[in-house]
Parts: sequence; structure tokens; C-alpha cells
Amino acid sequence: MDFFNEEFIQRLIQITWKNPAFMAVAIALIWLIPQLIIRKIMSNNYEKSKIRKQKQKIDRLYPNVQK
Repeated sequence: MDFFNEEFIQRLIQITWKNPAFMAVAIALIWLIPQLIIRKIMSNNYEKSKIRKQKQKIDRLYPNVQK
């Protein structure tokens, strides 16, 4: 009892691939997922840079004097 035979799977893939709604979603996912990942990385880098610059400015205002 082979319900998912090769012909059925091929037909299902062919029908799905030619579906405009599916193609729109697939293209959107291929386009958006990397953008979201890159945006997250860039946001983290920006926050680290902002904190580092703030620390440098504070260090200039209050230099660490060691005797």
C-alpha cells in the first residue's frame, strides 16, 4: 500500500511549483530570511559600536589617573 508513490509526489511538486501564490511566498522567503539575519547582525554590531564609542568618550572626560 504505497500511497505516496513517485508519480503522485512528482505531480504534487509540479502543481505546487506552478502555483503563483506558492511562488510568491517562496520568493519572499528567499528574499526576506537573509535580510532578517543580516539586519540582526548589523544591529548587534551597531549596538556594540555605540557602547564602545560611549565608553571612549567617558574615558576622555574622566581619564584614569594611576599613581
